Formats: sequence, C-alpha cells, structure tokens
Amino acid sequence: MSIDFTCQKCEASFELEAQDLIEGTEKIICPHCDSKAPANLSEDFVAALTEMRAQIATLSKKYFAVTLALEAEELEDEIDDDDDDADEEAEDDDLDEDEDDEESEDDEDYDDEAEDEEQDR
Repeated sequence: MSIDFTCQKCEASFELEAQDLIEGTEKIICPHCDSKAPANLSEDFVAALTEMRAQIATLSKKYFAVTLALEAEELEDEIDDDDDDADEEAEDDDLDEDEDDEESEDDEDYDDEAEDEEQDR
C-alpha cells in the first residue's frame, strides 16, 4: 500500500510504502527539502497504520474486501467538527456545574430554615 504525502513546507509530493514505514526502513521525510515530521507524531502514525492494516486484514479474510482512500482535507473537517462538539460539551458541563452550585445553595437555605423552625418550637 502506497501513501502519498505533500510537503507543507515546499509543496512537493512524494510517496512512501506503508510496509516500509511499519518496518522502520523509511521515515516521513520530504526528499525535496528534508522537512520531517516530529518523532512522536511519526510513531503514532505508524502505530495507527499498523493497527488499521491488521483490522483490514481481519475484515478482508472473514467478511469484506476493503478499499480505502483518505484525504487530509476530509479529516480536517471532521476534526474541526469534533472540536466544536467538544467545546459545546464543555460549555454544557459548565452550565450543569453552575446549576448544581445553585441547587446546593438552595438546599443549604432550606436546611437553615428548618433548623430555625425547630429552634422556635
């Protein structure tokens, strides 16, 4: 399986074999300008690629043939959507916490009133 890369720095395209990345005989380095991905990102990418290949192999043997094409632009849109969803969830959590705080204060007020009534008796 070949993977096409386009360098963000020099905009040149190059191709690497997935198996070479997995085996460690190739690194993600632009052959035109020598720009390279950070080591941790490259390692994560190779780990994900290895896992994806294993899952596709299992799926293909038992159930379905798989053809896969990914475009970075499609993934960027999904990541942006996921970020928006995460932001909305964080805002919702903040609102929930504020409501919980108000309820706690109301409970405390009620408890104080109940104590006052008992003392009056």
